Amino acid sequence: MKKTYIILFLITFGFALCSCSKKDHQPIAESSVEVGSVAPDFVLKDTAGNDTALSSFRGKVVLLEFWATWCPPCKESIPELVELDKKYRERGFTVLGISLDTDSDAAAKVARFSSSHGITYPVLIADETVSMTYKVMSIPTSFLIGKDGTIIASYIGYFEDYGKKASTDIEKHL
Repeated sequence: MKKTYIILFLITFGFALCSCSKKDHQPIAESSVEVGSVAPDFVLKDTAGNDTALSSFRGKVVLLEFWATWCPPCKESIPELVELDKKYRERGFTVLGISLDTDSDAAAKVARFSSSHGITYPVLIADETVSMTYKVMSIPTSFLIGKDGTIIASYIGYFEDYGKKASTDIEKHL
């Protein structure tokens, strides 16, 4: 168990050192989760402790956002994600946040953060495998997933016109 905490700490520390910055929109390189592939399913706990599977959103367009409460660019993207969720929710779209916070009280911390920042979409707490499965190397990283579970687009980092780019991609697939 101690080994797991050390590994999670090193991963978190690595994110803090080499990621969490504003970046230009970049494609995901050398990843098993590429545009056109099926998004790997997972089951994670939400902030209330309930299990949520990605596959339970099949039939909707999903913007899967990997983020953390300590990441400034992640915080910058929240208003745009809330707006996208609000704008397209009735048309079969949702944002699904995946928090990479690893504190022992991560669920409570993320719930408080979500409430104080007006997050209206579901937020899940990552386990040790989901970010590795999706090969998340920096945050925020997002995947736009179609109604059939296929990855439509990916966005690495927070960049100018993020919301507009995502909105254009969402419109094409609703």
